[in-house]
Amino acid sequence: MRVFLAFLLGIAVTVGGAFLRDSVAAPADRPFVNWEVVKESVDRTVGQVREQWNRLTSR
Repeated sequence: MRVFLAFLLGIAVTVGGAFLRDSVAAPADRPFVNWEVVKESVDRTVGQVREQWNRLTSR
């Protein structure tokens, strides 16, 4: 259980650090992460998971 929690904490720190770096950087600097692409990818993945879940639960 500790390993799983440490894994999740590591992911959160990594994503948080990238977001913080992009938030503080000057507008002229190129963003470290393209957050629009990340949002589209997450939305697509969530949609696919919901579709599969609904199919499995026969809704």
